[in-house]
Amino acid sequence: MNIPSNLMTRVSPYSGMENRRTAQGDGQKSAFDKYLDVDRQRQKMRELPPGRMLDSVYMQFKDDYRAWKAGQPEAILPDSQGWTEENLTFLQKRYAGDLSAFEIYDALDAMKELGILSEKGLRCAEGTTMVRLDMKSGVFQTSVDPDSKAAWLHGFDEAPMAGFHRLEDLLSWAKDFREDDYPDFITGAEAMARGWI
Repeated sequence: MNIPSNLMTRVSPYSGMENRRTAQGDGQKSAFDKYLDVDRQRQKMRELPPGRMLDSVYMQFKDDYRAWKAGQPEAILPDSQGWTEENLTFLQKRYAGDLSAFEIYDALDAMKELGILSEKGLRCAEGTTMVRLDMKSGVFQTSVDPDSKAAWLHGFDEAPMAGFHRLEDLLSWAKDFREDDYPDFITGAEAMARGWI
């Protein structure tokens, strides 16, 4: 990826991975704390009607994001693709300051639409690079014990986006993202092309 150095110097103060702040590393709360609160998830499980199951934290977040997005004005994206000054200026104006969880995801999606992130980059940022399904007798197994270390939390707390706070965090991560670092990850489009789904 060829990124003009003058653009990244202005946009991102981070020089590398070791300087990057994360919600876990600097004591700053994650914008995703509502979804990562184990006690809240356990309470939601306890309140479910008999026979119902709790969606994964990721699916809960995506449902809430869709509802939030429906109430937002439509963004008119620039026509350029990639790490252009026009795209970076758009992102800086639209996503200024500390971002909510929905704004973080929205910014990642905009970065994908602008060609700054690939689909694989977006999926890796949201933590959906690994999908593991356990089957027993042809039935998908999931824990329904409210006191268990339930499957709905695994992975989402480790997603890079759970550690983002500001646009600079997203841009710094995207600058360092290399698809080759995730050789086993296949996007939904690639899986469809192979006839797997």
